[in-house]
Amino acid sequence: MTNLSSPVDPGLPAGGRSRNFNRLLISLLVALAALALGQGLQVHFGSYSLGALGWLSAALLCAILSVALWRVPIRFDLHIILWLVLITGLAWEIYQTVVTIPGIYILPAYLPRLWRFQIWIGLAGVCALLSLAPEAWFSVWVRRGLIAATFFSAFVAGIWLIRAAPNPHIDVYVFQQTSNKALLHAQNPYTQTPPNIYGNSSSYGPKWVNKDGTLAVGNPYPPLNVYFSFVSYAFSGDLRYGYLIAILLAGVLMATLSPGRLSLVAAYIFLFSPRVFFVVEQSWTEPMVLFLAVAVVWCAFHRPAWRFVVLGLLMASKQYMIFLFPLIILLIPPKSSRRFWAQAGGSTVGVAFAVTAPLAFWNFPAFFWNVGLAQWDQVFRMDALSYAVWFARTFGQIPPQFLSFIVLAVVLILMMRFAARTPAGFAIASALCLGLFFAFSKQAFCNYYFLVVGLLCCTLTALPASENSVPKVPEETVSPS
Repeated sequence: MTNLSSPVDPGLPAGGRSRNFNRLLISLLVALAALALGQGLQVHFGSYSLGALGWLSAALLCAILSVALWRVPIRFDLHIILWLVLITGLAWEIYQTVVTIPGIYILPAYLPRLWRFQIWIGLAGVCALLSLAPEAWFSVWVRRGLIAATFFSAFVAGIWLIRAAPNPHIDVYVFQQTSNKALLHAQNPYTQTPPNIYGNSSSYGPKWVNKDGTLAVGNPYPPLNVYFSFVSYAFSGDLRYGYLIAILLAGVLMATLSPGRLSLVAAYIFLFSPRVFFVVEQSWTEPMVLFLAVAVVWCAFHRPAWRFVVLGLLMASKQYMIFLFPLIILLIPPKSSRRFWAQAGGSTVGVAFAVTAPLAFWNFPAFFWNVGLAQWDQVFRMDALSYAVWFARTFGQIPPQFLSFIVLAVVLILMMRFAARTPAGFAIASALCLGLFFAFSKQAFCNYYFLVVGLLCCTLTALPASENSVPKVPEETVSPS
C-alpha cells in the first residue's frame, strides 16, 4: 500500500544537484499553471472575460515553460518557494470553495441551508491541511484517517449540492436524461429528439433544431459516456452521482500515484479547485474523461500491463481525445520493438472500438451525425473562454474554425518531440494540447478547462516518480541495436 504520510522531497531524483532543482522548478511551474487556471474558472464561472483570459494565459505560459525547461539545469533551490506556493494556493482554494455558492441552479429553499455544504467543505479543508503536517505530528493511521475524512467530507458536500439542484437548466443534463430513459426502454439514444429547453436556436447550429422546435441531436457524446451516465442513473436515479464519484476517484488515484506529500497536495489542489462542484451540478461529462486520464498515468506506474487498455477507454470517452492518440509515444519505453508498438497501438484501438461499436452500429448514420458532424455545425459562442472570442470581440470578425486544429497539430508535434517519455510527460503534453486547443476554439467553457486543471495536477503527482519509474520493457520487446 502506498504510504501517503511519508514527506518525500519531490526534488530528490537520482542524477545530481542541478536535476534536483530542475525538478523543483518544473513542479513549481505546473503547480502555478493549475492554480492560475483554477482562478480563471472562478471568474464568471469560466465564461469569457478579460480577467479569466488573463488567468488562462498565465496558466498556459507556465505549462509551456514546464516543458521547455524540462532538461535545463537550474542552480538555485526552490524547495521552500514550491511548498509555500502549494500550501498557500491550497488554503486559498479551500477558502474560495467555502465562501462561494457552488452552483447556479440551487433551489431557493436550499439556500438558507447552504451552511451545511460549507461545513462539510470546511471540514474537508481542515482535514486536508492537517494531513499535510510534519510526520512527527501524527501517526500513520491518524494521517490516513484525515485523508479519508477529506474525501468523505467532499463526497457528502457533493451529495448536498446534487439534492439542492435536482434539475439543472442545462441541455447537457437533458441530453443524458433523455438517453438514459431511452435505454431503459431499449431505444437508441442517438435517435431521440430532446426538447429545446432554451426555446431558441442561438446556442446551437442551424441543423441542430427540428422544425417542430425539438432538437435533432439525441446525445452528442460517444457511447462510453452513454454507458457511464446510464449506470449512474440506474443505480442512483441521478447521473451526476457518477461524475461526483469519478472526481473523487481521480483525486484518490492522484494521491496514491507516488509516495510523499507532493502527490497528496496536488490531489487536494484538484479536489478544492473552485469550480469542481459547479462541474458536478451542471452534469458535464469531463469528470469521467479525467478519471480515465489519471488512471492511464496511475497504471503506467502501478499496473503497466493495463495502461493501453485504459488508454483505449480514454480515447473513446470524448471526441477530442481521439486527437491525442499520437501521445501514446510518451507511454512506450524507448527502444521498444515493433511488436511492442503494434501491441500497444492495437490494444488501444481495439478497446476503443469494442466499447464504441455496440451503440455506434445500432444506427450508424444517427451515431455519426450526433457524435461527429453535429459537432462541426455548432455555433461560435461569444461567451466562450478563448482567444478566438477575444479576436472576434476586438476585430468584429470570427476566425476560421480550423484554427484550433492547426494549433493542436503544431502542439502535438512539439510534444511528441520535446515532452519527456514518462507518465508525467504524457500528462503535461495532454494538458497543453487540450488547453491550447480549447483556447483557440469556438466553444470553451468551465468543463473543458476543468479537465486541463486535473491533468496539470496529475502531472504534479507524477513528477517525483517519473524520473526513475519509466515503465520497464520486457527483453523480448526491445529492438536489437
